[in-house]
Amino acid sequence: MNKFICKLKKEKGVTGLDITTGAIVFFLFTTLIFTLFLQVYEQSALIKIHQQAMGYIVQICEDIDLQDYNATEDLQEYKEYIIKEIGLPEENYDLTLGVEKYIETHPNAQDLVKKITVNIKYTFDAEERSIEVKKIKVREL
Repeated sequence: MNKFICKLKKEKGVTGLDITTGAIVFFLFTTLIFTLFLQVYEQSALIKIHQQAMGYIVQICEDIDLQDYNATEDLQEYKEYIIKEIGLPEENYDLTLGVEKYIETHPNAQDLVKKITVNIKYTFDAEERSIEVKKIKVREL
């Protein structure tokens, strides 16, 4: 019978190729995990800032609903009141309020409806972002 003789290479420990392959795999996976962690952190920070801005907008809209129809004529004075009342941090957010009366576009109509625009701008990751909400204020008769 023929015997099949197989000669194996002697194992002398770790070779340079093993170390290089291990280092490359370690570096790639470490970089991938770090990049994913950083992206998740940035997204969660953006969501938190956006959530705070939306909370301020909701509070402003609720406060506008509580005000009289004629009290919302000059929104610049009202803006200062809102910043103090709600506690909007001006160093993080820029608030812009705008009013458009329905009577301005339809001169024959009665002054019963206003469209109020609430805009909050903030900067995240060197990019300016904004949230704009438009609401209608109706005169109660």
